[in-house]
Amino acid sequence: MAKNLRELVECGTVRIAQLPKKNELSPASLDSLDGYTVPLIAHDYGAKTPVMWNTVYRTLGLNLRNVMVVGDPENAKEILETFREDPKYLGGGAGVGFKEVVIPYLDETVPSDLKAVNIIVKREGRLVGYNTDSKGLYLSVREALKKTGKNVGESRVAIFGAGGVAKEFARELAFHGVKRIVLINRTFRKAVAIAHELNEKYGRDVAYAISEDMTRGAVLNTIEKLDAIVNCTDKGSDGPLVQMSAFAPADPKFNNTHSIDVLRLLKQWNPEVVIVDIVLPKNGRSITLRHAESAGLENLVDGIPMVINQAAPAYKLVESAHPEVHAKTLPESEILKIMKEAAQ
Repeated sequence: MAKNLRELVECGTVRIAQLPKKNELSPASLDSLDGYTVPLIAHDYGAKTPVMWNTVYRTLGLNLRNVMVVGDPENAKEILETFREDPKYLGGGAGVGFKEVVIPYLDETVPSDLKAVNIIVKREGRLVGYNTDSKGLYLSVREALKKTGKNVGESRVAIFGAGGVAKEFARELAFHGVKRIVLINRTFRKAVAIAHELNEKYGRDVAYAISEDMTRGAVLNTIEKLDAIVNCTDKGSDGPLVQMSAFAPADPKFNNTHSIDVLRLLKQWNPEVVIVDIVLPKNGRSITLRHAESAGLENLVDGIPMVINQAAPAYKLVESAHPEVHAKTLPESEILKIMKEAAQ
């Protein structure tokens, strides 16, 4: 088994991601660092994490690096066992493809019932998982709703997806008293499971599930208009789904046509709806948001606000666990400012 990150790269278990900015370095240069944070992703894309974290490290004069790597989630156990033994590994992200699969190989999650993690912190040799994605996305949606004159408590929110981010985001919405959550997913049973959990926990019909095949009806329901629609799937992200919109099933024959049709009708019947897409493809705006913009919808939000909002608390979690390599610190609000400027 590899003993550290450098050996994981050199043996080919992971590779340094090429698309994110400020992620370039040679494996040999890892030896001269005091430590590193390592976000794991299943496929390469233009993530903002390296530029944000490395800008903070540079601003504070710390001999640390954030190194995003691409790996196979099937190798999660081997990768995490190496990180647990690697003295320079401080923690890092669990990105696309890793948010759920890493959980069995962690020593603990906080809280203990987390369904997905986005940040792993090594504390005294133990790997502890947290989720700051859900809070970051919630803050992004709350701010977007506020601009349209709505608050969370009176809002109806549809979520595309039932995986990592979607699960915890739905929990966050329910915790903050959202009026209704509509979960739209290809695998219907996963959406049903989340809805059942939330309804049981809060003692009311706060959530219900709809199959992806019924996306059109769910989005255009004029009886119960949606205030926000949030894409938490991989549709539109770099890889095989980059040309797939969230507003239709992922069939290359009709996805785009059906998506544009739905969005044009949505513009007529619900023009104030907020549309949020968390994917950040390398070619700029996602196809979901491009379709929405072409249809004339205006309240559009990409994944950058979520990425920024989740990153600062994640950074502070790592910092608190490793004061020995963080000689200089700043309040979370100042970290957030630096990261926001770097990401934009």
